[in-house]
Amino acid sequence: MVPKTMRAALTAAVGLTTALVLAAPPLAAAAPLAPPVTGVTQSPQVRQLSPADAEEFWTAERMRSAKPLIQNVKESPEAPKDASPILTPGGDRWGNAFVARPYTGSFNSRVTGKIYAIDPRTGGEFYCSGSVMNSSGRSVVSTAAHCVFLGGPSQHVWAENLIFVPSYDNGDTPLGIWAAATYWIPTSYFNHGNDTFTHEDDVASVAIQQLNGQRITDVVGGLGWVVNNSGTINGFTTHGYPLEVYTGEDQLWCRGNGRDVGGLNGVTYLFTNNCVAFGGWSGGPVINGSNQLLAVVSGSDRFTNSFYARAASNTWVPVVDAAQAAGF
Repeated sequence: MVPKTMRAALTAAVGLTTALVLAAPPLAAAAPLAPPVTGVTQSPQVRQLSPADAEEFWTAERMRSAKPLIQNVKESPEAPKDASPILTPGGDRWGNAFVARPYTGSFNSRVTGKIYAIDPRTGGEFYCSGSVMNSSGRSVVSTAAHCVFLGGPSQHVWAENLIFVPSYDNGDTPLGIWAAATYWIPTSYFNHGNDTFTHEDDVASVAIQQLNGQRITDVVGGLGWVVNNSGTINGFTTHGYPLEVYTGEDQLWCRGNGRDVGGLNGVTYLFTNNCVAFGGWSGGPVINGSNQLLAVVSGSDRFTNSFYARAASNTWVPVVDAAQAAGF
């Protein structure tokens, strides 16, 4: 088990904006309900945007004003612990380095992007990171469950007006703005929600609507994925859009070695001392040398650095299967 003092410090991001949103665009057509998959909960028919409305609603100014999503975690130390050792070429004290532009020029940075959405409780804009992955319907983005399912165990609040912007670059959207249709999370995450701790079931699949008659994986590419419930994994990379000590507008990457840390749900975290995932990196991909998704960024423990939610058989596989069963 993760020690209580360590779990209490887990944090995936910094504060939500409290700015209110202007009148919301009309609700897009209802997303299809997938055939039931054991262990998965699908979002209800929350407000989503049509592709045309998504581009109009999510202006460059609105995207820049969005803040990283906060998990309801207990207070962390003021300063994070430095990464040790630093494995990233050109990495800073936290192990992170800026991705070379253009982001479309490298496969891993091309498929990585920003997720933007609205918290219906406040009307505030927030963002996470995410990545395009391979699926039978070529229309799935991976991210963290806390990026789409908001609130605690008794607060079943789902993100609205959600979009994904691959290769996002300081307001530029070189590969388009892609509107979500629906999303799936593990039922175990649905049951405990955002309860002051990060969890190994902090994974989600986001179904993406077509844009101009095209599917996102056909336009952007997609990561393969492997099931890894446990074990040491060395030499992975992770990409995301952290704020805090950075801008939130630049894509960063980090190279790390990972090991098991026991957790709260009967599976294990992939844990590293080599990278510090600041707020905004939540949901970003953890990728092996074969361009396969190993995990998504779940949280950052300021005492001992970063936790990743593995692509596990009892968490990740069901949410992917549910998306594929629905045609995505």
